[in-house]
Amino acid sequence: MPDLSLFSLEGKVMIVTGAGRGIGKSIALVSARAGADLVIGSRTMSELEEVARTVRDIGRRCECFTVDVSNVVSIRDFVAQTLTVVDGIDILVNNAGYNKIKPALEVTEEEYDYIVDVNLKNVFFFSQAVAQHMIERGKGGRIINISSQVGVVGGPLRAVYSGAKAGVCNLTRSLAAEWAPHNITVNAVAPTMTRTPLAEQAMQNEGFRVQVKKILMGRLAEPDEIAGAVIYLAAPAGAMVTGHTLVVDGGYTIV
Repeated sequence: MPDLSLFSLEGKVMIVTGAGRGIGKSIALVSARAGADLVIGSRTMSELEEVARTVRDIGRRCECFTVDVSNVVSIRDFVAQTLTVVDGIDILVNNAGYNKIKPALEVTEEEYDYIVDVNLKNVFFFSQAVAQHMIERGKGGRIINISSQVGVVGGPLRAVYSGAKAGVCNLTRSLAAEWAPHNITVNAVAPTMTRTPLAEQAMQNEGFRVQVKKILMGRLAEPDEIAGAVIYLAAPAGAMVTGHTLVVDGGYTIV
């Protein structure tokens, strides 16, 4: 039998935000199969409960709490609730995000604020709350932020999202440097367009479809392919990686 211990999450507790659908759901399920116990969050409890049932069928523990990641009080309440049902948090995956395909000239201030809050402010304050616990606990931990390929190279019709995701990449480097003395690694995964309900909706836009054609592998990514990168960074195999953005883009950003 092959030795897969380098990629095992056995005995670890992982938080995944935005876990009710899409990439977050896949991260939760793949991590459960790798041995993690889960605490999952999103705005919709019915979606979380469906994911939790599948995780429990795999044989792992899964707790669900709703969270509004645009609201700092809600973020802190979620972390506090988590710590009432688990002994400690080993891994945080900041997956929750939001985008609206729209020309930059048409973006309102309200849309701008919401996109930045959900994609960047959320990552900072969730990381802050969980890192505080990890430091007090004294056992280190892993924080993995889901950025985007457009956080690396930019992209039309996604100006605000692109800027927020670029912020995630640089925030990742800054937090990694600050928390390395506490044995906390902080990394990001930057997916290409991935087959999710949000991407399927965006595919109705011709400008978005043109961008998909730039993926050298000739297709959208699958959610499990993004989850695989998260497993690597969360598992012992990724213990020496910190401050890095792992681009999972089918070659999009190399041309």
